[in-house]
Amino acid sequence: MSESIVALIPARAGSERVKNKNTRPFAEFKNGLLELKLRQLVKVKEISKIIVSTNDPIVSAYATYFGQSVDGRVKVIERPDELGRSSTPMSAFIHYAASLEDSGTMLMTHVTHPFITSSVFSELISAWHAAKEKGHDSLVTVTKLHKFIWDENGPYNYDNSVEKWPRSQDIKPLFEINHAAYFMPFSRMREVGDRIGNNPDLYEIPESIAMDIDWEDQFKLLEDIAAARLSRGIDLL
Repeated sequence: MSESIVALIPARAGSERVKNKNTRPFAEFKNGLLELKLRQLVKVKEISKIIVSTNDPIVSAYATYFGQSVDGRVKVIERPDELGRSSTPMSAFIHYAASLEDSGTMLMTHVTHPFITSSVFSELISAWHAAKEKGHDSLVTVTKLHKFIWDENGPYNYDNSVEKWPRSQDIKPLFEINHAAYFMPFSRMREVGDRIGNNPDLYEIPESIAMDIDWEDQFKLLEDIAAARLSRGIDLL
């Protein structure tokens, strides 16, 4: 029997850069990004449980209501306020998250990635099973960067003493963790104290679906993209 997949949605109160980003209306979704993400996740049959970790009473109320209207997989866990502040280190939340289930694999995802649909989640779950077979202890989604990256010392990922401006496709790629999804067994999380293990599989997804919301202008841009896709009959679920 395969190990259970438990989706975890962190949704704390008090977003500072994008006010009420979890539940304010987004495109045709009255209850916003949280509604969209829950509707995406409940379509994924491979997921056995969906945990919403929050200290926001609005998030808690909607997730509870939503859970009662579907198949019972949605569970709201009230997060201690000390783990729901903007100043809370992510490492402290990860330590807490590792204790939420005794067994199974955590799939941590965020509402701020509106284009990670149910079919993408199914693809990622298949990729996680394949990664385990190859000996990886975790999987994290990444975006490949074929770009001219500099630091204070000059070019970082290419040698301009060999070629001033090499073709971008010839530059050694870097991989940006895009936070769309993390897979790791809860037991392994407790062992290493992180959501990425010592031998992660870096699973590349295209920027067109990895786009996320971190600032107000990004919320508006991705909402416009979502509305345009819906108007063309493209399913966001």
